[in-house]
Amino acid sequence: MAFVIADRVKETSTTTGTGALTLAGAITGFQAFSAACAVGDTLYYALQAVDASGVPTGDWECGLGTYSAANTLTRTTVTSSSNAGAVVTLAAGTKQVYISVPAVQAKWPRERLTAARTYYVRTDGSDSNTGLVDSAGGAFLTIQKAINAVTVLDIATYSVTIQLADGTYSGATVVNGPWLGSGTVTIQGNAATPANVLLTSSGATITASNGSAITLTGFKVTSTGNFNLLANSRAQISFSNLDIGSCVAHQIRVNTGASIICTGNYTISGGAWAHLVALEAGAIFVQSKTVTISGTPAFSIGFCDLNFCGIIEANGNTFSGSATGKRYSVATNSVLYVAGAATTYLPGDTAGTTATGGQYV
Repeated sequence: MAFVIADRVKETSTTTGTGALTLAGAITGFQAFSAACAVGDTLYYALQAVDASGVPTGDWECGLGTYSAANTLTRTTVTSSSNAGAVVTLAAGTKQVYISVPAVQAKWPRERLTAARTYYVRTDGSDSNTGLVDSAGGAFLTIQKAINAVTVLDIATYSVTIQLADGTYSGATVVNGPWLGSGTVTIQGNAATPANVLLTSSGATITASNGSAITLTGFKVTSTGNFNLLANSRAQISFSNLDIGSCVAHQIRVNTGASIICTGNYTISGGAWAHLVALEAGAIFVQSKTVTISGTPAFSIGFCDLNFCGIIEANGNTFSGSATGKRYSVATNSVLYVAGAATTYLPGDTAGTTATGGQYV
């Protein structure tokens, strides 16, 4: 299921009405759609009604089509036509149908989505694949390749899902800069058993920066280096149903005006210096969620660590399980908001501290 651009593809059709076009064979000097397209591929098409000499007779149409079956082109979305931009009711006679680049697409220097899209990533995939088919011969091998594929799109108002198959994915994933368009991009694993999909690296496993936005769900994340999730420079990470495993320094960290928002329950299965870390006006929001803690992880600096005007809103949560180490450290005009909860509210077995203008409220 790829988006196809190809030269000199033109066939005739005698289809009538407003339905899918039955393609009747290539015009001399051109190739058939079947030479360029596989079933399920999308493409921009144009058609025109012609007389016996091939002279246009008036009806025409441009749009996004789907090669939906052998020798069949479905008129998925009409972008312009002789019928005031609506689908044309084709009369009897010959039509010429061909791959084209209509004005609506020529205005955009990159592919512009007209529907939601899924890219597949598998441990038996290849980064030379299209990423559009859930098979060894169709899926990407790395998450970064899928991110790079989305980066060159105009996603318009549509959602893009990067679907991860079960397995282990090693190496850092970096989302650097906002998407073109107002749609959303989600990295999604196994909703029923997140630990079946493991993301790990020797540094920051997932980093969002420079105003980018990414949604994460359904996998386990660990690091043998400093960070599991890192957002900086006005980026935003939203997450739910994750298993947050061990790392060296900070499991979930925000810097420099970035934000991380928890949108659903999650699990903590490993320790670090700190679990939630907000620095330099970064903000973390984990509110009214159930956080399941397994294996009694240790957090030596603090379950929550805030410095340099960091903000964490962690009110209304239910913590199932226990942890060791300091509950919180709030300093240098930072605010940890717990809606007046007791100082023993957060996981840990050592009292939290505030200093230099830090507030626990």
